[in-house]
Formats: sequence, C-alpha cells, structure tokens
Amino acid sequence: MINELKLIDNINILYDNKIVLYGAGTRGVETLKKLKETGIPVAYFCDGDHQKCGVLVEGVEVLSLTQLKQLDEYEKLAIIISTDQMHVLDQIVDDIAWLKLRTDNIFTIFGLNLSLERNNITSGMNCAHHDALIAMRKDIFVASRDVDSLEMFARWAEKPNVILVFTYPKTGTYTITKSLYELNIFADSLHWMASHFVTAFLEQHKKEYIKILKSRKLVKIITMIREPISAKLSLIFQRLTPSKYREYGFVVIPPGASFAKSVAEVMASRRLAKSDTMCEQFDWFDNELKAISDIDVYANPFDREKGYSIIKRNNVESLVMKLEKLNSMEQVIAEFVGAPRFKLKNDNEGDNKPYKYLYKQIKQAIKIPRETFDFYYKDPRMGHFYSEDEIAGFLNKWKDNIAD
Repeated sequence: MINELKLIDNINILYDNKIVLYGAGTRGVETLKKLKETGIPVAYFCDGDHQKCGVLVEGVEVLSLTQLKQLDEYEKLAIIISTDQMHVLDQIVDDIAWLKLRTDNIFTIFGLNLSLERNNITSGMNCAHHDALIAMRKDIFVASRDVDSLEMFARWAEKPNVILVFTYPKTGTYTITKSLYELNIFADSLHWMASHFVTAFLEQHKKEYIKILKSRKLVKIITMIREPISAKLSLIFQRLTPSKYREYGFVVIPPGASFAKSVAEVMASRRLAKSDTMCEQFDWFDNELKAISDIDVYANPFDREKGYSIIKRNNVESLVMKLEKLNSMEQVIAEFVGAPRFKLKNDNEGDNKPYKYLYKQIKQAIKIPRETFDFYYKDPRMGHFYSEDEIAGFLNKWKDNIAD
C-alpha cells in the first residue's frame, strides 16, 4: 500500500492532490512546517486520537478516520504518514488499509523527504548559508569520529584483553555489539581503521594504534561476511537515511531517471559516491582485518557448512562467520567471548528502519546487470565462504532482478 517510488519519481503528486498528514503529533507539525516553507500546502491532518479530531493544529484541521474516508470519496488525496516510530507507522498502515481508500497516494515522511531532496526543493535557505552549514556538519562529524577514536584507543591501552566487532558495513556489526552490551561486555565496533574511509587524524596515528592493538595480551575479533548483493543494497539504503552523516560523501541519487534505475546504476558501480574510496567486501579482509591483525582469512580454511571458522595468529583470535548463519551462532559466539548466557538481540534490521517500505519496493523493481552478479559470484573469494549450492540459491533469490 505504501508507494514511495511513485512520489520519489513524481514530485508533482504533492501539487496535484490535497495533502493529508496522518499524525498530528510533533513529527506531523515538523512536516507541516517543512512543506509550508517549501510552498507546498497541507489541507488537513488526520489522527486516530479522538481527542485531537476537530481541533486546529498550527491552523490546520484534524480529521477523524471517518472524515478521511468521506473526503477520499470526492477529493484527490495524497496521504503522508508523519511518524518515524516504526511500530506506530505499521499500526497506521493497518488503519489506512482498513479504510479501503480510493487513493493509492500513500507515503511516509522518509519517502517525502527523499523526494524533496532529490528534486532539490528546499525552504529557500540562502545557498551560501546552506553550503556553510554542510561544511560545518562535516567538520563536526570528523571531530566526533576523532574523539571516539581517542576514547577507543585509550581503552585498548588500559586493558590487557580487547574484544572488537570489526566488520564490513551492513554485516551484523550492531546486532553483535548490542547483544554483548546486554551482558555488560563492552566491545568496540568499527568498520574502518587501516586503509579506507578514515579521518586525517586516524591516518596520522593508525600505525601507533595498530601497535597498541598488537601489544595486548589477547585480542578477540568478531567479523562477518554477507552475500554481497544484499550487503551492497543495504549499504546504499543506510546511506540514503537522513542523518548527521548524509553530507559526508554518502550516496545521492540524482533526479531524472527512475529511482529504481538509478539505484541499479549505483549497484553496478564499484563506488557508492564520487568521493567514495570504500573497498569492496572481499577486499576488506585484506585491506582492513589483515592490516591490523596479520590474519589472512583467505590463507586459512573456512568451514562453509558450519558457517564459521576461528583463526588464531599471535595474540589475535578472529571468529569469522556468515551473516546468513548468524541466528544459529549463539553458542559459538558465547564460547568465543566466554559468555555462556549470550543471546542475540537483533538490531539495525531493515524492518526497523524508516526506509523499509521503499526497500521492499526497490527489491521488487530493481534490475541489476548480470555482470554485477558475475563480478561478485564468480570471484574465487566468494567460493571461499559459500558453497556452489549456496551461490545457486542466491542467484535464484535474485533471478527476477537480473537484467540480461
């Protein structure tokens, strides 16, 4: 029912229909003000809270569900669900589905914001001021990463033993970290240290900090591999998320071609953005893990059936797992970190993200060149982790998305 792609590809929907913001709370008011600033009028709010119905919020009337149903009978509507709390969003989707409205213009504020950004519709802020603000955000982001690095390395220097969740992005990093934290086991989590996507500060001091890491009595590193097409698509969507990281060289899908086609082009590219220096997932094990630990994943056997292997070298032990097997790895992780009560606490899953409806649409609509699948699946390093049957299963999963 949520049709994010339609709005992202056709911003005129906001001008050709009466806009109803479903949700008259804080996020609804913020969305109202944003649309007003961009010159896009909002006709009504709607809210399931009966106490709000019939009142004016910021001068805009709040409709009941019954009134929304009646309005839909004779007006062309575009409904924007104005909440980013996923459990609330899902409930509102159920409520709207129950109404059986005529309109199929139903979107979330994630889809709205992405459509506005993609079409460069702003509140008219002075461009120079906007550019200065972006630059300041970059500086703050870099500074905050440097502070985080200092604190992390200080912890390493104080402890004889270190636990790291060191992974390529979108391979379960925060699920593992959060699960350990639930047992009061503090593990540092990071994606980059040795070669790519590091600040100037870290680049200057990385040899010193790698030396600290190698001088610890024992370092345990948890890392994972994930089917590369899924990993890359998830990473693209993470980088679309409006956040303090948005302007730090992350993915921007330009206007023009359909959004699904543009995402497919990014999938086919070896880079996510013009300024991106990120390595591919298979390269990461050499460029990052091996660089800080001397562990050569590809020089050691990997148990493809069990889905994990433990590699030891000098003072480092690394647990290498397939993300697809993660739910069966509780006992393995528990033994590796010495925490018998370890239980997985799923975190950072797509279904808990504001982009989940768009993500599902893209997975159905996207057409990825066969050459992209060949690039990953015919790489001998894919076969290091995955059996021929597993690779065939992945190809079958994506069969409707392969463009010949």
